[in-house]
Amino acid sequence: MNFEEALAAFSGRHVEVLQTNQFIQGTLASSSGGILGVDTVTTNYIPRAQRVNIPTTNVVLVRILPL
Repeated sequence: MNFEEALAAFSGRHVEVLQTNQFIQGTLASSSGGILGVDTVTTNYIPRAQRVNIPTTNVVLVRILPL
């Protein structure tokens, strides 16, 4: 099992994704093909909700939040 496959099991869960220069909060929509799809929530970093596609090579940390 690789990183993407492990994250795919948590689709639909709230996550926090940390990159070296950005912090993203939202719902994990997909994890395949080297890309994480996250439906974001409105934060100071992202002023409106949207789907963000993040290359897995740029991910430093993914925290899966409790239900």
